[in-house]
Amino acid sequence: MPVDLTAPVRPRSDQPFRLSGRMVLGALIGFFLVVAGMNALMMTIAIRTMPGVDVKSAYETSQRFNGEIARMQAQAERGWTAEAQLSRNGTDALVALSLRDRAGAPVTGLSVSARLEHPASRRQDHEADLDERAPGVYRAGIPAVHGGGWTLAIAATRGGETVFVSRSRVVLKD
Repeated sequence: MPVDLTAPVRPRSDQPFRLSGRMVLGALIGFFLVVAGMNALMMTIAIRTMPGVDVKSAYETSQRFNGEIARMQAQAERGWTAEAQLSRNGTDALVALSLRDRAGAPVTGLSVSARLEHPASRRQDHEADLDERAPGVYRAGIPAVHGGGWTLAIAATRGGETVFVSRSRVVLKD
């Protein structure tokens, strides 16, 4: 049976598609509702994971500022050298700190604590008290630490006085 190619093509419906003002209005309102909803969702997620607060009270921190400067000057005058290592043991992290005085002798008898601070969420921070395993060598294991970038904060005290503080950016491999 031959096909007539000259016959007019009939539309599927008798009415052609017409774009009305109500359809445009509905599309615009729908578009902006989706954009506003996604913005609200992304802001909520961002604020919950990184609230932007580095200290609990900026006023109290400012009041301790001069004391921190004096402590840092006293630490610099001691001339201690520190070598910290962060390594992996399975899913745990091992922190090792070696402290030596200006003459190269080990610094002993300190209470040392380490804190692995997560860059995005304080809820993922880990703390450990380091034990003196050899003269001037302090070590501790921190369980269940995932790989990535961290801040290693170390504080050493003697007789209730903070005598050494260090903060370093470190990367823990998986």
